[in-house]
Amino acid sequence: MNEPLLEVENLTIQFRVKTKLLQGGQSTDKWKRVLNSISISINEGETFGIVGETGSGKTTLARALVGIHKPKNCTIKINGKKIDSRKRDDLLLLRRKIGIVFQDPVGSLNPRLTVSDIILEGLPTDKKLSNEEREGKVKEVAKYVELPESKLESYPPELSGGEKQRVSLARTIIGGKKILILDEPTSSLDVSIQAQILNLLIRLKKELSVGYIFITHDLNVIKYMCDRVAVLYYGEILEQNTAFELFEHPKHPYSEDLIGANFSLSGTNLSTTGHESGEPSKEGCVYKNSCPKRFVACDEDPPILNLGKGQVKCWLYDERYKSVSTKKNTI
Repeated sequence: MNEPLLEVENLTIQFRVKTKLLQGGQSTDKWKRVLNSISISINEGETFGIVGETGSGKTTLARALVGIHKPKNCTIKINGKKIDSRKRDDLLLLRRKIGIVFQDPVGSLNPRLTVSDIILEGLPTDKKLSNEEREGKVKEVAKYVELPESKLESYPPELSGGEKQRVSLARTIIGGKKILILDEPTSSLDVSIQAQILNLLIRLKKELSVGYIFITHDLNVIKYMCDRVAVLYYGEILEQNTAFELFEHPKHPYSEDLIGANFSLSGTNLSTTGHESGEPSKEGCVYKNSCPKRFVACDEDPPILNLGKGQVKCWLYDERYKSVSTKKNTI
């Protein structure tokens, strides 16, 4: 079996936040955990989806994987090589191998640079190329992303939303990156343009043998694009499985609720939630305050359980509790 392009084990991100004391007005530092023990792997030519609601930690995860946020006490490997985020050479390797395309192409494109110059920003600084070679590479990737050559001397304000996202893609792939993180890459585009960009991404994956990490809250896009999917809830992965299994046979109660709510909005099915949503729990299972299937074991943090094709973080699938009636033991 081929070695994964990217392996992540136990990635945890905490941010320092300041709080003011009621007496004296002094401030004190506290830590807020945004991601908790995230473990994923990406194979060559695979699209791995990460789905979750706003505030679940999707963008923080994307930024951690390109070294913007530096996690502690976790393992990240690129083609089997362990990355130490404290070492400059390792960070450079990480960024040579992994690129990111953000949700808003307007904010990530310098309006004072031409399209050609923006695309050239993606070339590694250690590549010594003549002007003719650089120009040839720009034209090559522009053709890959279906951006007309006539647009290369334009400026971002002169482009449509779809053209700006093609420029972002071109800048990301020109350096030969093997993994692209796509953070809500189509959410700001019209529906017809969304379809064009998604089909372009499918073609690029085949032609360039890249792997994608596709981050979105849109389950329809996940279903269309992804081979495997992780369900993220307030910084924790509650389920990982193939896209088919997740949509046809969701295991975690949150996955069931998320998929049921999504389809009810599209008018193709009724919502299956039927309960009020609560705040994430700080003790035990993070979803227990909202879970319709919660029972006494949920007061403890559940383990990650392997279920053949996938994984789920839920006491319902622990052998010790499979025979427990959730109706009798509901809190």
